[in-house]
Amino acid sequence: MRLADALRIPSKRFVAFTGAGGKSTAIGRITRELSEEGHIILTSTTKLHHDQSSLAHSHIIARKPDDLSSLRSMLEDSPSVLVTGDKAEGEPKWVGVDASTLDALHDLTQEIGGILLIEADGARGRSLKAPADHEPVVPHFVDLVVPVVGLDVIGASIDEERVHRPERAALLLGTTEGEAILPEHVFKLLTHPSGGMKDVPDHAEVRVLLNKAETQERLEHGRAIANLLLTVSRVRVAVIGSVSADQPVHEVFGRLAGVVLAAGDSKRLGQPKQLILWRGKPLVMHAVEAGLGANLFPIAVVIGAGGDAVRKALEDEPVMIVENEAWSTGLSTSVRVGLASVESNAEAVVMLLSDMPFVQAELVEALIHEHRRTLSPLVVPRSGGRRTNPVLFDRSTFDALRAIRGDQGGRSLLEQFPKIWVECEETTLFDLDTPEDLQRLKELE
Repeated sequence: MRLADALRIPSKRFVAFTGAGGKSTAIGRITRELSEEGHIILTSTTKLHHDQSSLAHSHIIARKPDDLSSLRSMLEDSPSVLVTGDKAEGEPKWVGVDASTLDALHDLTQEIGGILLIEADGARGRSLKAPADHEPVVPHFVDLVVPVVGLDVIGASIDEERVHRPERAALLLGTTEGEAILPEHVFKLLTHPSGGMKDVPDHAEVRVLLNKAETQERLEHGRAIANLLLTVSRVRVAVIGSVSADQPVHEVFGRLAGVVLAAGDSKRLGQPKQLILWRGKPLVMHAVEAGLGANLFPIAVVIGAGGDAVRKALEDEPVMIVENEAWSTGLSTSVRVGLASVESNAEAVVMLLSDMPFVQAELVEALIHEHRRTLSPLVVPRSGGRRTNPVLFDRSTFDALRAIRGDQGGRSLLEQFPKIWVECEETTLFDLDTPEDLQRLKELE
């Protein structure tokens, strides 16, 4: 998986990197990944070492906006250009560009449909930092902020060897310099309004990069921090990776929602199958429990026929009940209604059916694991070569899901998007459609 895809940068235009532990390396990596797909402009609001001129194919010094007059033509011959201020006095660094030049870069990026990557503060090679009063300098137009931390800091002391401005870090954490750094400390600093969330524009997404996960221990620390980060609404995603490695991304942690489709009238069966009792519970409850057991949140249950009874059956469950008034016009209407109720903060959605009682939380967890590892548009279970449900739909497929019409779900997307298969037990294939199916189900009770 590319780092640019894990951070969903191709869907953004203006990206600022803050923090410590690999910002420049990440920017260089993303630039190489996207260099054949469009124009990439790199810049900085802080000082950059002269060696970092190699982050892009070309370099231009802009002391004022007028100095950008040649940038457009440079981008025609070069896939990426680094824009900095002049040489810094007395040190081998370039100074950052000023606010008026940033605004000019914003306008040009919009005109050419490019991407602007901004290093918004410095860390002097450390893996963790607490910003000073004057930093980071995040432009107002940025639509994605990527706070970065190096996981090699876990277990180290809060001191100048690994932490930039350790005295400020200790103050924000409510501890003292010299204390050992724990995953909870990294989480707290990343989400502190005077730490990782400092000066993030209100409209900007926040996707955290947990870098330097080169060992299993660091990967586990990253997972612990990622799970904590997802408890904070301001954080959209946590990416665990090693951006200097051949495979820069290990896992992507985002919020995954669930939709339980329970609106049909079960004509072939002759009774609402979502309400049939099996092992002491209505079938819709089995679907809900599979989602809850895999920590999907939120979970929306789409009701239609027999809606009041379904609502009553689930009244004590932590789910949203969403009514589809157009349920009789086809399954696609329930897909759209369910997606609309959960998509705003979801990186993916698992569509569960209320007539597949053998789907367990373990299968949903397996889909989630593959999505974290690959960010595949579709993750689909199968047994013996036969495709089945539930299917995990990445947010890159949401537009296509909304476009489906008629009496069909997401099956048509299987030919449109790449997919990852997850093998499952043969019993998972069972779905309830006919009286004969109901008899088989009762025999298995």
